Amino acid sequence: MPPKPKYTKEEIVNAAYELTREKGIDAVVAREVGKRLNTSSSPIFTVWNSMEELKEEVWKLAKQKYQEYMKGIFDYTPAFKEFGMRWVGFAAEEPNLYRLLFLSRRDTHNPFTRFRQDFENIIIPLVAEIRKTFELSREDAEDLLNQMIIFANGIAAFAITDADSFSREAVSNSLSQVCMGIVIADKLRDGTLEMSVAKEMVDSCIRGVMPEKKRNRNSFDK
Repeated sequence: MPPKPKYTKEEIVNAAYELTREKGIDAVVAREVGKRLNTSSSPIFTVWNSMEELKEEVWKLAKQKYQEYMKGIFDYTPAFKEFGMRWVGFAAEEPNLYRLLFLSRRDTHNPFTRFRQDFENIIIPLVAEIRKTFELSREDAEDLLNQMIIFANGIAAFAITDADSFSREAVSNSLSQVCMGIVIADKLRDGTLEMSVAKEMVDSCIRGVMPEKKRNRNSFDK
């Protein structure tokens, strides 16, 4: 009979997950996980066939953590700005989990494609809100969100190394300017916006306005 596992799968995954949060996924090797459990590496392989299987479970926990971090964004308006700000916030607070989810070698797609696959429950209502807010086609709304993710990903890369340099106000400002620039460009291209109106939008755009919590919870988040 195979030896009875000394540690449960959950205990081993949690040890590997905490190791990832502190040192990154590359630190998740059998010897280091064993140290976390005050044992050798042997018990790891009485539960898992390979370290890749264990790392996949760590990735699932990281994804769950990200979902929890994003929970409630639709309680705010505009939700897409709160989403962008939390994107950067997650990178600053959980840099190694951020690297695992969005900067790891498992990446084979652009940020929007990857995010759509892994977090569809966030993507669909965000696109709907952007379409309604700016009166855009689905294609243009998806493109706007794609550009926001790419831009936020850039800020996040800096926030990982120097989180104190990026206040919520600074991130809000940057996201607003990029967002409004893309919207105005799309509408001017389609001939649905006059230059004078575009100037008014720039002058009175949501730059600097922080997301505000709604009085009643939005059904998107249920």
